[in-house]
Amino acid sequence: MLLRAIALSLALLFGIGVIIPLATDNAEAGPRKQRKQRKHYKKYSKKWWRQYRARQAKRKALRARQRALRLRQIRLAKMRDAGKTDKAAVSVAKQSGKKPVTQPARENAPSMVNAAQSTNSEIRFRVDDSAGSQVGSASISVVGPAIGETAIEGRNKAVGGVSTVSLRRDIINRMIQENGWVVNDYQKQIGGRDVYVVVAQSQSKNGKVQSRMFYFTEVDGRIYNVATNSPVEEAERLAEESEKVINSLQSRIRPAQRASVKE
Repeated sequence: MLLRAIALSLALLFGIGVIIPLATDNAEAGPRKQRKQRKHYKKYSKKWWRQYRARQAKRKALRARQRALRLRQIRLAKMRDAGKTDKAAVSVAKQSGKKPVTQPARENAPSMVNAAQSTNSEIRFRVDDSAGSQVGSASISVVGPAIGETAIEGRNKAVGGVSTVSLRRDIINRMIQENGWVVNDYQKQIGGRDVYVVVAQSQSKNGKVQSRMFYFTEVDGRIYNVATNSPVEEAERLAEESEKVINSLQSRIRPAQRASVKE
């Protein structure tokens, strides 16, 4: 009996001595993540076909994502190339902008007087109401020479060969510099001419919102931009005057003048 008790005591001590280190190692290491292994089924069984179709669907989705990414990269590259072409056309226009800006004809344009600020490539004038108070300002400038045809329908819209995307981007950059933003853009016909219009707004020094309109049209082989700046409540008046100016553009030079709005 004594020997049996001694043997059991030694066995217990030995077992405790072995279990305690193992438990301590497991507690310090924490739970170990086991790698998920794919189950293998008998070839051509129902479960095997189900697993095979899942793998094929996953590969197909991955290839579709790769194709979409590649297509997006190609489109971005084309847009960058188109932007470089349009900028080159605009730079050529600025170099060839020594010709004076075409002036509106007097018979259809609003009544005007000489403006103080004018250059060969841009004419600025103020717009007054019948009382002589200024309601806004406008300008006529040359964007550049026409390098193609005007198309305001379809996917590839352009004014004088310059894409409307590039023209809109230029206005967006200008509005960012002037604490403004672009609201809308659309195409219309004024006096039988195709015109691209960009509608924007900006904040004046006194905190009021100003209406900004930009009209792009091709006349006599050159692309013109008629831009207006006025309070929001006077936007319709300046839009009417701007359409008169566009409708009356001629290919000969006239003195810079000031528009007057009739109430």
